[in-house]
Parts: sequence; C-alpha cells; structure tokens
Amino acid sequence: MKIRNMCGYIFILLLVSCHQKDEGIYDPDQSYKVVVNGIIDSLFENDNTDVLPHCIVSVIRNNVEVQQHSFFIETTAARSIKDMKYPLLELNLPSGEHYLLAWIDYRITEDSPYYITENLRSVRMKSEVAGMDKKAYAAVLPLTIFPDSPIEQICNLDFYSPLSSYTLTTDLKEESLDERMTAILTYKGYLPIAYDVLSGRCVASLANPTMRYDGIQKERDKYIVASDCLFMNKGKTSSLDMGITIGNSKGGIVYHAPSISFSLEAARHITKHVEMADLGESNIIDGEITGEIDIIIN
Repeated sequence: MKIRNMCGYIFILLLVSCHQKDEGIYDPDQSYKVVVNGIIDSLFENDNTDVLPHCIVSVIRNNVEVQQHSFFIETTAARSIKDMKYPLLELNLPSGEHYLLAWIDYRITEDSPYYITENLRSVRMKSEVAGMDKKAYAAVLPLTIFPDSPIEQICNLDFYSPLSSYTLTTDLKEESLDERMTAILTYKGYLPIAYDVLSGRCVASLANPTMRYDGIQKERDKYIVASDCLFMNKGKTSSLDMGITIGNSKGGIVYHAPSISFSLEAARHITKHVEMADLGESNIIDGEITGEIDIIIN
C-alpha cells in the first residue's frame, strides 16, 4: 500500500512539474525591448532655425540612474507625423519597476546647452545667461515590466513645459536714454534654479538674488525692461516679487520701481507693465548676479 501511495505522490509531482514548465520558467536576466515615443505637439514652434531640439532620456531603477541616452531630434521628419507620437528611441530593460525621465531643450551642438542636464533630478540654468530663448520640455513615466510581459512594449512620454516666462515693459523718456541702459532686478524671496523631472518640482533656489539685464529694447511704444524664464512646479502657480532699477552708461540711476509683484503659471507667459519713478542721475548703479544658494523643497 505504501509503495502504491508513493507512486501516486510521484505522479502528482510530475504533473505539477509539467504544468509549471508549460507556464514557463522566467529568466531573471531576460531583456525586454521598450519602444519609447514622445508626445511633443508643441515642440516645433521654435522660430530659431540655428538650434535643434536635443533630447535626454534617463532610466531610473531603485532610485539610481542605470541608463542615459542623448540625441538630436530631426524636426523635418517629426513634423510629418500626424499624431505627434515621435519615436524617440528603443531601450532594453529587465523586468521590474523603472522610471523614464526625459528632457528636451534647444542646442546648436551637443556641448552647447543653456541647461545643465547631467542629472535630470536637478536640471539647472546657467545663471550668466539671460533672455527668452530658453524653451524646454520635460516628461516622466513610471514603467513596470512583469516577467510575463510581452518581449516588446511601447510607451509614450507626454512632454510638458516646466517653465513660466515673463516680460516687463515700461514707459521711458527719450531724452534720458542712451545705448547702454541697464536694468537690475532685485528679487524678494526665493528664485528657483533647479528642477527635478521625477517629482515635477523645483528643488533648489537662490535667496533674494539680484540679476542684471543689459540693452533695454524698444518695442512699439513701450520699452522692454527684462524677459526671462523660471522653473515652476508642475501644474502650480507662484507669485514673484521684485524691485527694479534702471541706469545709464554713466552709472546714474535713472528710473526705479521699489516693489512690483505678479503671478506666474507653468507653461504660460505673462507681460507686466511697470510704472517707474524718474530719479534723474543721482545714484550709481553696479553689481552682477548675486545671492546665496538655498535648498528649498516646496
């Protein structure tokens, strides 16, 4: 009887083993092909033909970057795609949980970015550059690959703008102007200078910085005091407070606005007209970008 029971037990084990073999024994080193598309419908609105969109894709696993890829996007080919799901690249990934982080900015060459992008958890601006030609786009996608997932998968990175931009205008008297008018903006509070693509948040700020803008330009009947882009938390609004001083090439302070404030919103541009007091040339203007770097987690 014992021999008969033992044979029956062995037969059941063989059935279970065969069933498991039918379902497959998963190889932990199995690599899965992931085709990554980018949804970038507003990417090609840039009018500057001297620069091209440059993309960086980072793969995060267990909070560590395990891959990074960078390349230029061919705009001529991308414009012909109707749904704007542009094929960015193909990845080979193991099973498990991953995050795909992506960043797009505009460059003339690989080594000429405005943004510092070695680490997409802390993208930074080069503070010595000012102006409006700073368009950039970010995307993040959590991606889980199961052991029984198809060998080839397709995923889409939905890009958005992590920036808000502003232009400040004012009225100036023609007789008080010269070719080297300079505006100095003194920000009150914290000015974000680093952006984490994974969390969609600003992660570092300058405390009470002062920034200098040379070459005030006239546009129609107004003068552009300054234009700039700032990092913004995804989907959030923020207020900006500052004082403005305008001086001429002799070092004299000509106009001053001690306090102005306005709201900024991610992916939007605002134009603010500033009323400035005429101070003559009684003071001296000087200084470059200043401010202490503070790490601020909002």
